[in-house]
Amino acid sequence: MNVLIVASAPETEYDYVRELAGQADYIICADGGTRHAAACGIQPDLVVGDFDSGKRPDVDTETITLKPEKDDSDLMCCTREALKRGADAITYVCASGGRIDHFLSNLSLLEYLYEQGCQGRFCDSRNRVTFHGGGEMHYTADPAYQYVGIIPLDAALQGVTLRGLKYPLTNAEVSRSQVITISNEAAAPEYMISIETGRALVIESKDK
Repeated sequence: MNVLIVASAPETEYDYVRELAGQADYIICADGGTRHAAACGIQPDLVVGDFDSGKRPDVDTETITLKPEKDDSDLMCCTREALKRGADAITYVCASGGRIDHFLSNLSLLEYLYEQGCQGRFCDSRNRVTFHGGGEMHYTADPAYQYVGIIPLDAALQGVTLRGLKYPLTNAEVSRSQVITISNEAAAPEYMISIETGRALVIESKDK
């Protein structure tokens, strides 16, 4: 089941949200994400949140009200609920603006999904982010995104090999403190990213 989770970070560009909503089997709003859904004309299947920054939304759909004092973020609670209901792919939208601690925490959910055996991606109007857990992964070049960046999550990635990209690498080390793997570009219909040791985020992006 392909699940779309609409977060509550600031967002004003909604075309990409509507497109992804049209591909989703199930839509969950995290707390204030209901206002983004309303702006897009999207009816969520489930709303989850503690509503500590506003009143409980008046929506005609299933709602799970959380306690404000909790260990997990609202978005993590949405993620757990999606997995419980059978998600095998989750896309996060409206999750990149606003507070940086929330933004980085939201990105970390991609690693959590990887560990749960679920596909995950993080999208906004200019970026699409996925998780690379090591090994060899193949990607289809998307003309909608000009650039490909690889951001290490570990102190260093070992044995990085890139094929089908404008700037190839062979068995290289890429450190988190000196990232040399941003602003690459697809040079073939399909490209490959191989990492022998370490985990990373793969970011497809475009200029505005």
